[in-house]
Amino acid sequence: MGDGESRPLVAGRLRDGQWHGVDTVAAVLLALAFGASETRNGGWGAGVVAAAVWLPVAVRRSRPVRVLYTVLAGAVLAMAFTGWEESWVPVAVALYTVAAQEPRRRSATALGCSLGAVAAAIALVPRPVPASGVAGGVVFASLMMTLPWLVGTALREQRSYAELAARQALTDERLRIARELHDVVAHHLTVIAVRAEVARAVASTDPQEAERTLALVGTAGRTALTEMRRMLGVLRSAGDGAELGSAPGLADLAALADGAGPRVELSVDPDPPLPPGVELAVYRIVQEALTNVVRHAGSADCRVKLSRTGPGAVEIEVVNDAPSRLPSLLPSRLPFRRSGGGHGLVGMRERAAMCGGTLSAGPLPTGGYRVHAWLPCGSEPAR
Repeated sequence: MGDGESRPLVAGRLRDGQWHGVDTVAAVLLALAFGASETRNGGWGAGVVAAAVWLPVAVRRSRPVRVLYTVLAGAVLAMAFTGWEESWVPVAVALYTVAAQEPRRRSATALGCSLGAVAAAIALVPRPVPASGVAGGVVFASLMMTLPWLVGTALREQRSYAELAARQALTDERLRIARELHDVVAHHLTVIAVRAEVARAVASTDPQEAERTLALVGTAGRTALTEMRRMLGVLRSAGDGAELGSAPGLADLAALADGAGPRVELSVDPDPPLPPGVELAVYRIVQEALTNVVRHAGSADCRVKLSRTGPGAVEIEVVNDAPSRLPSLLPSRLPFRRSGGGHGLVGMRERAAMCGGTLSAGPLPTGGYRVHAWLPCGSEPAR
């Protein structure tokens, strides 16, 4: 195509009503053609019977099984009373439709009944031909009916696999968005909860610190609402392949560090740039690590270092000092301080694994905590 985009075939753009129109025209034309042929060979009666056998094919898509058995009965009667040797042809067409639309067991039963009925009609109708000719006719008719059935079965299986793949892709996309939502909500709500308690604790002794902390709370809330609206909009898009849009990356790490709450020393190696998927994974790992710092270490100083380990990998290190005395000012008012372990470390490990990397986390001898991740950046994360 001149515009560089692939366009579907005409058959792929037809609607159901248009397909019924095509089937109707085809059935009428085939009925006229076979009816005229049989009229020349066996008279008007044979021609009318041959035409009548083809007409039900017009509704084969809406009633495939009924059409098959109707056509099969007409074909057997036509062969018995008029000697129409090609009566299996409309049966083969109906078998293709049944195989393409019906479950495997039902279509296999239909094939067996059709083969048996046509073979019996060929074998039992008296003919001035040797037995070998009858056997050859049975084999030929059976083969010609089985081939369309196999083609229809293959198309049904292909369609089934395509639908399964589409459902799996939609599920994977929604799981990815759910993971994004978890990271956004966990980080920003943790920052809001902790900093709000800090502001309340220092409001009477350090109004300036309380004002600065409340400004962080407002910024975190607005950022969380913006990201949640963006991702929920994708969830409402009925799975039409919509993407998350402009996902956060390395350029947003500075704002993330400024809004986290604790003092964060950020060091980022910008060259060369990372693939977008790896940038998102880096951002979310750093975000979740800072969330854990805010949750468990209060206002402890934190260092975030992002460096390249050669041309094909990136290394992330998030280290925080030992918890400060400030959390003692917040005596278990925050629910998560007494709750069980969350999903933060699991989520970070999953993101690293999606990129083909590794992640380790654990306490330091000095009392702090270290999160270390290694991510290859030669390809996008798997989705």
